[in-house]
Formats: sequence, C-alpha cells, structure tokens
Amino acid sequence: MSKLVKLFVALTFLVGVSCSNGALLNDNQTIVDEDIAVVDQSASSSGTDIPYNGSNGDVMLQAFHWNSKNGKNSKTWYDYLYSVRTKLRTYYNVIYLPPPSQSADGYGYMPSDWANLSSNYGTQASLKSLITALHASPKKYVLADVVLNHRSAKSQCPHGVWCGYGYAANAMTSSDFINGSYDQVSDSGAKSCGTCMTSGYSEGSWSYGGRTYYNEDFTGSCDVNHWNSSTRTKIKTWLTWLKSSTNAGFDGWRYDMIGGYDPLYLGEYNTSSSPYLSVGEKPSGDRQMLSDMVNRSGNKTMVFDFAMRDSLYSALASVNNMYGNYLGSVGANTNYGLIGWWSEAAVTFIHNHDIDLNHHSVGRNTMLWGVSGSAKGVSTQAAYAFILTHPGIPCVFIQDWEDRGTYMTKAINNLIKIRKANGVQKGSRVYVAKAENGIYAAYIGTEGAEQVAIKIGKTGWNNYESWTPNSALGLTKAYTQYETGGHAYCVYYKNAVTIE
Repeated sequence: MSKLVKLFVALTFLVGVSCSNGALLNDNQTIVDEDIAVVDQSASSSGTDIPYNGSNGDVMLQAFHWNSKNGKNSKTWYDYLYSVRTKLRTYYNVIYLPPPSQSADGYGYMPSDWANLSSNYGTQASLKSLITALHASPKKYVLADVVLNHRSAKSQCPHGVWCGYGYAANAMTSSDFINGSYDQVSDSGAKSCGTCMTSGYSEGSWSYGGRTYYNEDFTGSCDVNHWNSSTRTKIKTWLTWLKSSTNAGFDGWRYDMIGGYDPLYLGEYNTSSSPYLSVGEKPSGDRQMLSDMVNRSGNKTMVFDFAMRDSLYSALASVNNMYGNYLGSVGANTNYGLIGWWSEAAVTFIHNHDIDLNHHSVGRNTMLWGVSGSAKGVSTQAAYAFILTHPGIPCVFIQDWEDRGTYMTKAINNLIKIRKANGVQKGSRVYVAKAENGIYAAYIGTEGAEQVAIKIGKTGWNNYESWTPNSALGLTKAYTQYETGGHAYCVYYKNAVTIE
C-alpha cells in the first residue's frame, strides 16, 4: 500500500462497510459460507520466524483454570475434557493442559514425583485417552505445563524438613538443587534445602545485548540447579518420557516460571525434545526482557506476551473511553507488546489460571467485563477481538470460553472462524490506521490485500462510529458487538463464515 493510500485510509475518506450502531448485525444473524480460498497473510511480518512455534494459523486453548483440579460435571478434569473433545477439536489446533505430575499443592505447580501422572486432574490412563482423542485426524497438538524451576520432596529429613528426593524414577540429589542439600544451607540456625525456606539466596543472572537479568528465587520448594549438566540431562530425559505415547504423548511445552533460571537452557531442552510448540511464562510487561529471553534461548521458544496484555488492559480500563493510543501508534507493525516487534515469538492472551475469576497471583486483574449488569461483557469481548485478529498465536482461556455466558462463547467462536477463514497468521502484518482516545483501528494482512480490519472504540463517539475500512479491499462482511454507553468493536472481513 502506498503512503498516499495509507493516508487516504487513515482519514477514512473512502466509504466501506458500515458498523455504526445504527447498522449492527443481529446477534443471531447467519452469513452463508461461500467457500472462498484462504489467502496467505504472512508477508511483511514484524519479525523473523523461529523453530518450535507451531504453525502459522494455530489458535490455542488453555484448557484449565485454577479450580479445574476439582473436576466438572461430576467428572475428573481429564474426563470432562474428553467428554467435550469434539468441541475442543472444532475450534482449536493446540490444547494446553495443566501440569501432569503429582504435586504437593494439588494444582501441579509444586511437582514432586515427575513419573506419577495420576493427579487431582485425573488418572494417567484418562490423560492418555484424552491426548489420543485429540490426536485423531486432523491432529490437534497437546502441550504439558512443565514446572522445571523447583521440585517438591518425597520424604522428610531427620530435622523434619521435606527434602528427600529418592523417587523410583527421576531421583535427585543435593547437586541437583541450588545451594546444595538440606544439610548444607544454614537458615538462622536451622537448616533448609537449597533456597527452599528463605529468600535472598542468589539464583544467578544472565545477560543479553548488554542487559543483565537476575533469576527469581522461589521459596516454596527447592530450586532446581539448571547450571548442572547432569541435572539438565535428567530434565531432558523426563521431557522425552512425557512425549512418548506409552506414558502420555504430549507434543510440546508450556514452561512455567522461566524467570527462575537462564533461558539459555530452554533452547537446550527444546533441541533435545523437539516440541511442536514451546512457550515460556514470565509475567513481565517489559517487552525488551521478553524479546531478550527468546534471543537468549537461541530463538528456540515463544513467550506469553504480557506486555501486550498489559497494554490491552490499560486501553479498555474504563467503559467511558477506549484509549487506542495504548495499543500502538499509526503505522505498520507498531503495536505495543512483543507482537509489535516479533509476533512469531509471541503467544497472546487475555486471562489465564493466574488471572481468572477465582485466583490472581501475578499482580494483574481480570479484564473489565463491560457495562455494569450487562450479560454481553463487550469490553472483554473486545480484548478477544483484538488478539484473534492480530498476529502471534492467540490463546483463549477456557473459563472465558465456557463459563461466562453464551454471548462470550459465541463471540470467541465467531472470531476464531473469521481469523481462520481469512488467513490471519502469527506473522501477519498490521497497519494501525487509528490509535487515539475513542478508537483503535487497524488492517491485518498482506499490504494492499488485507482481508481483515478491526475497530474498537467507545459507542457514540464520532471517530469510532464513522470509521470504515478502504472499500477497495472488499471487506464486505462485518461482525460487531456493542453496549450502549460502553465499548464496541467491529471486525470487517472478506471470506464469509457462519456466524453463531
């Protein structure tokens, strides 16, 4: 698209499809699928591709929340997911499951016996049945949430502290933990295992591009010593074991708490285990840090784009405005967050098990729902409209998809359909046309042949109501939701889908 045309689009002199509140689609309106071929939109992406980052058109589901350990519908969580496997397979290419091993906390985040895959989420047999069902053609890929930063013990030492790691498989000794074993670390006259009970022990640091980052200390369990090559060999052996269909059959990894050790080793673990997709969790809004973590891994893992999520939260923080300037600036690939720099390395998301309706533990709150008393939750819908029309691999949270009402479920389903039918990919180009109070508007796709455009804004504001995409693009389909006095969004697209 020439600079003149870009300016022409940004000023909205051309007439396109109207999505003002006077011409909204009915929620139940159906658009007939016209079977138009999907167009490759990967040109002119914001970065370079990397290994272990799935496929271009993937959409991910985080298939658990904080209370999933309690099961659902009188079933264990694995058995429940098996019962809705057809629905999962319809919308998602990648399914991300909770930590699989037995755990001291019951949630999976203080793992103990790595080889015991019967947990509060269900039995190992149920887990294998679920993965096998998801692997049926066309194959869906299943990620395990692996917690490698720390490990809980099997037995107590003579002083009463849980520090025995003599498991039948994947046993560990003092050299496998930072600062040694229980008997080697003094804690105000007592003894503790590694950095288990006391903060302040050095976890080491790493550097990239002249910037130094200090690893986090976890005080709930003993911290695993990733600097020890024999420890890393044990980790690599376990990951290979998890991939085997005899044991589980996982296809890839969601790495928990990667801020606790050098991301260099993520590259080593992935080189060894060859995951379909790898994504690390570091709850930081600093996209430079997130980018450096990917670089430090040898460009061998994706990361969750907390920087983008923080920007989106700020943009939609009040129903009285939509702060479009928090999402980017006018121009190509100018979104804030990692997606504006390196979308091929970014997994985007709105909520997760640490930011859900029952649990907040990473210093963040759930997204604004919308106008008080509304069943639609358009503000949260608009957040999903953003990630499901933009590059990166979007990750939907199952609690939003299943438990927040039919409006939310249908909106997410429709947005996934639009994304897939119109070729939005993890490396798609974004041209931001508007980023100001009251509106954010952007085109997504190959320059001059964009198949998707979106606007998010404040109802009743002229800059939102009057904006339409360049009519020359032929984006004649429109999907919109709004709440009077609150937020609204409209997705314009070319290839038709059946709207639920």
